[in-house]
Amino acid sequence: MAKKGFGTFKGVFIPSFEAIFGTVLFLVLPMLTGAMGFYNMLLIVVLANSVTFATTFSISDCVTNLRKVGSGGMYALAKRSFGKAFGGSIGIQLYLAQAVSIGFYVIGFAEPLQPLLMKIPMYASWAADAGISVALQKQLLATVLSVIAFIAALVGADFVSKIQLLIFFILIAAVGSIMISPFFEKSVVGKSIFTSAPNLTGAGYAIGFWAAFAAFFPAVTGIDAGVGMSGELKDPRRSLPIGTFLAIFVTLLGYLVVTYVFSLMRPELLLPQADGSVPSLVKIFSSTVPFASYMVLIGILFATGSSALAYFLTAPRTLHTLANDGLLPNFISFLGRDFFKDGREPRWATVLTFLIAVSIIWSGDLTFVSTVVGICFLVVYGWINLAAFLERISGNPSFRPTFKGHWLVSFYGFAFAIGVIALFNIWIGIGVFVSQLILFFLLLRFRAGNKLEGVWWGLIFSVLQWGFKRAKRLIQGTKNWRPIVGVFFFADETSYLKPELEIAERISSFKGLALLNALLPAGKELPELPPEASVLRGSDFSSLIVGASFASLPGGLGVNTVMLPLDRRLNHLDLMDEFSSQGKHVLIYKHGSAFQESPRIDVWWKGKSNGNLMALLAYIIRETDLQLGFEKKEIRLIRMLSDDNQKNEIEKKELESLLELSRLDGSILVLDKDERPFDDIVSEHSSDASLILMGAPGQRGAGLARWFSLDKRGFDKQIEKFENLPPILFVRSAYSVPLFDEY
Repeated sequence: MAKKGFGTFKGVFIPSFEAIFGTVLFLVLPMLTGAMGFYNMLLIVVLANSVTFATTFSISDCVTNLRKVGSGGMYALAKRSFGKAFGGSIGIQLYLAQAVSIGFYVIGFAEPLQPLLMKIPMYASWAADAGISVALQKQLLATVLSVIAFIAALVGADFVSKIQLLIFFILIAAVGSIMISPFFEKSVVGKSIFTSAPNLTGAGYAIGFWAAFAAFFPAVTGIDAGVGMSGELKDPRRSLPIGTFLAIFVTLLGYLVVTYVFSLMRPELLLPQADGSVPSLVKIFSSTVPFASYMVLIGILFATGSSALAYFLTAPRTLHTLANDGLLPNFISFLGRDFFKDGREPRWATVLTFLIAVSIIWSGDLTFVSTVVGICFLVVYGWINLAAFLERISGNPSFRPTFKGHWLVSFYGFAFAIGVIALFNIWIGIGVFVSQLILFFLLLRFRAGNKLEGVWWGLIFSVLQWGFKRAKRLIQGTKNWRPIVGVFFFADETSYLKPELEIAERISSFKGLALLNALLPAGKELPELPPEASVLRGSDFSSLIVGASFASLPGGLGVNTVMLPLDRRLNHLDLMDEFSSQGKHVLIYKHGSAFQESPRIDVWWKGKSNGNLMALLAYIIRETDLQLGFEKKEIRLIRMLSDDNQKNEIEKKELESLLELSRLDGSILVLDKDERPFDDIVSEHSSDASLILMGAPGQRGAGLARWFSLDKRGFDKQIEKFENLPPILFVRSAYSVPLFDEY
């Protein structure tokens, strides 16, 4: 069956209008006006509405940028901008605030209804005989209204919208009766409630400006009732901005006129009494403007009832969308379905919403819970404004809303919403934010695969772009050297892929960058690779590696270190000579036993030219392991003595001084001259290390020149001698990297 869909008036304007013209107008605004005066309340009303105006600007930005809005209201918009995990955390809080609000509204309905019913003899007699207290009567009445609203919501949105249309006209009559009441006051000696001039500055009652602002602000947060109907609209991209703006504009004018009328009343009639009770408009109007008294009573009842109805529509739809998006635990996934196979109403979600509302009615003191709910709504408004702000400033090319807002408006809405939270209760506000972060991390891990979506990429890209542009102005010298590693691996050799990428990550994760490049022989099928890896397909692998290594990067950056796999298809000697001549360090990785089994990294030192880089890499790897939660490793510098005893003593002291100055927190092992093959010596002393760093074959040096002066074939044979050792990084340094600041 085709979905009908609501238009702007019935789908957005009426729900928002009825939620904004709620109990605050009838029960709270008179007292605030009497205490603060017209000027202060005029400023409060305008300031409060400025937040919802800014939020509506942000909503319009987000809505008109989407081809399809979908159901879920503000949650749907948050999800589009912030991604599944963060948007889901906002949606869950929004749903709970909506569901709990129903409980408050039906209790507000019961407040004036209970004393009215007590005037009926049969009801009063029944309550007295049953010994039912006033508080219990109000809870029972609120429960009855909840059941009625629940049944109406189960029937469907179309049925509820017809009821809301009736309530709309009743509310207009109730508010209108207040506006015209000064013209129809009966002349009763000593009982006049209106004065000839407005109360402009207040009656001196002890209430601060921001306290009054916090008391009034919930009146203007009803725009969520209309936005929450996004999935039921014919054209949400058009209806949501127009309907919400129109509702705010009309209700703002209404509040300004009603505030002026209240300022014409004698302040002492509106201020709290000695016992703390606030005078009722119904009672105030009863003596001189009786028709207004009746209309205010009806207005209070229908305002609270309509708000409860509105949230009985929006809350289940938010929950229904959360369930269908896979953000709820599997055992309650049925909340995304209807009772009936082909039904479109969120009836299971409506049942849970009803249970939450009833539990709130019977929970007792609601002051704390009401503050939490108000802050939850403010948090949602703040995030919607922030979403539009970030979309604007990130310059995302895909963000092209037809509504032409400005980032300053959205930022104002975000900042003011956060400020109002502090006015309500800063500690509860912090608690709400913390609970949302917990929800976010849980959803990120279990529902989003630890992947952020949405505006974050555009924002981070903009920050990087800004940084790269300015990095071009900086001199990139050896001070504060960081590894920018071009990592190369053969895509058809999957057995060594994981360990090679792990060592690359440990070198670059926290101190530099790693650029992954998969070498794929021609004719081979592309296997599953890390998503960030580039694929280099061909047969001349040396040319592919050299070309990729010299490619320019943003910000004037370039690869300063090349990491090669140990594979016979490569001529490592030629590549090392090529990169060294161009000022690029070379690392050749040989896989071995498990990387984390030993708490020590061995560096075979043979002088500063190559040794400094090896020592620095060992330090970087150790610090990365600590960041990842592994045990701290000892760095051990190993030095073989030569025939020159005097030189040996100088070099030993040099190593000790180097450790102290560079703060590598390691140890030194000095070995006597040994005529055995070098691989035997390494095996004896480093077979229990977690990682070994040593000079790459091909380097020429005194004493071991015959070992380092090798062609490709000899290189491969020498490497094979280290086959049974732990992982090894063979290092060829293009220049001496300083280990500490010389100045």
